[in-house]
Amino acid sequence: MLDSSVPIAPPAPAALQAFVPSRRALFLAFLQIGVSAFGGALPWGRRILVEDRKWLDEREFAEIVTVCQAIPGPNMVNMAVFVGTRYHGIFGALIAFVGIVGVPLVILLLLNSVYHAFAHVPQVQSGMHGMAAVATAYMLYMSIKMGGPFWKRPWGLVLCAAAAALALFAHWHMALVLLVCGAVGVALSKRGDL
Repeated sequence: MLDSSVPIAPPAPAALQAFVPSRRALFLAFLQIGVSAFGGALPWGRRILVEDRKWLDEREFAEIVTVCQAIPGPNMVNMAVFVGTRYHGIFGALIAFVGIVGVPLVILLLLNSVYHAFAHVPQVQSGMHGMAAVATAYMLYMSIKMGGPFWKRPWGLVLCAAAAALALFAHWHMALVLLVCGAVGVALSKRGDL
């Protein structure tokens, strides 16, 4: 029997309840990223997960990318597993993984056979060099977008430059760069400088 003197908490408003996309929506989001990601998936992943679907905010996205860069494997595949697990556990990770990798895998297998048949053709070689320049531009674009909040803080600029210099000029392994610069970033963040 219910005691009427004990108040029952009202249900939380829908806006305050944690959003969980359906498994179908999870699959379709990562499928969209996978088939849109010419030259790199990170910019498309950011656009779809942060700007379009709003499943992550800018900070969450940057934090998850940082984690995904610290482990082996392609960043957006790692991101798919991370986000899929967050919403639907291991099954969600598998759904997101198949979504992001499935169609590109089929396309890659087909293009691989075509490429090897024509790789010796000078026009194909020139085309590959041209596409490499565009892929570099995508990476630069993503770096600028993700680094937006840091460009306004002097220590953010110093930390970004230091990380880039250690990787580019000192030839440090990315895991070591993330470990060292990440530790400095944590210290700066705790002080409110980042």
